[in-house]
Amino acid sequence: MIAGKKVLWLFLLIAGLLACLVSPAVLLAQEAKVDLSLRMLPDYYYKEVAPGEDNALFMEIRNNGNKEITNIRFDSDKPEGWVVDFKPDSISYLGAGSSQTVDVKVIPSRDTGRGEYNLTFIAEANETRTATSTMLRVENGSSFWLWVGLGVAALVIAGFVIIYRRFGRQ
Repeated sequence: MIAGKKVLWLFLLIAGLLACLVSPAVLLAQEAKVDLSLRMLPDYYYKEVAPGEDNALFMEIRNNGNKEITNIRFDSDKPEGWVVDFKPDSISYLGAGSSQTVDVKVIPSRDTGRGEYNLTFIAEANETRTATSTMLRVENGSSFWLWVGLGVAALVIAGFVIIYRRFGRQ
């Protein structure tokens, strides 16, 4: 029975030593993973904006990897004449598993017509690059047909006034 306990202790000792020797080797062999993601907050795919005005959007940048990410810079692919500002405009360090919210100010140009516009946000770091898109809908933008309609309405009203003045006093 004493021999059985000695064998058991010897087995546990060898298993413990192997575990100590193998664990650092396994940890060192684990590959560093770089995974940066962007998403709009709240999770909307589309938002309504007004031309010529500040429109606030919020974006979350998250480091899903197990390695820190450094020198993250923001840019956008936007329609011509639009202004997009990021606060902060860059992030010097984002640790593994952490995230940060970025305020995005979008100003569509004043002459933007009604419709849907795609806006792509880009985050580029020393280690990686990622992007996300959102659809922005301009509802109250100036439109060519709006001005044509107003012109026709003015002509119709002027015509009624002229007809009333000419034939209404008899």
